Amino acid sequence: MKTKINPPRVLAELETMEDLNQLRQSIEEEELLTGFLVAGAELSEENFYKLDASAGKFERSRFLDCDFEKASFVDVIFENCDFSNSRFGGGYFARCEFRNCKCLGTDFHEAVFKHVSMADSQMRYANLSGTLFENVNMQQCDFTEAALRALKYKKWNAQGCKFYGTNFFQTILAGFDFSENEMGNIIVSDTMKELHGCKISPVQALEIVRLLEIDVI
Repeated sequence: MKTKINPPRVLAELETMEDLNQLRQSIEEEELLTGFLVAGAELSEENFYKLDASAGKFERSRFLDCDFEKASFVDVIFENCDFSNSRFGGGYFARCEFRNCKCLGTDFHEAVFKHVSMADSQMRYANLSGTLFENVNMQQCDFTEAALRALKYKKWNAQGCKFYGTNFFQTILAGFDFSENEMGNIIVSDTMKELHGCKISPVQALEIVRLLEIDVI
């Protein structure tokens, strides 16, 4: 049976590693981490496999090349954090917010995002292949050369985002609105079936024509 850690505690912003060790212990014992604040953490190559976290916040922290495989986050805010090259494969995010975060090369493959917002975040080279988006909103995020292969979604909106060299292979984009975003050199199948029914601007239409290898005179 899972227990709660109360009261809320600040982790990794102390003179000793006591709180970090308590976090490790909660993971090992499969406890539910709740009502928490992780602030100012500087960690790399740490193991947070199957972390179960709710009603908390990560801020001003760096988790480089860390393992968050199959972790669960519910009602969690990530603000001014760096998760570059970390792994969240098979993870679960519900009612979460990413604010001004850096996820360069971060692996989110086959993760689930429900009622999630992302704003002003770097997602370059991130892997979101096979993920599920449900009620996801993105603003001012950079998905340059990110992998969104075989992505499935319900109510996915993006404004002011960059999709340059983004891999959408086997992602059906019918109904998705590119017109309020930037796009170029995207990767799709030879039949371009992924783009059927999506919304684009007149300028973006020229980009689609380029994919067809047609010269516009």
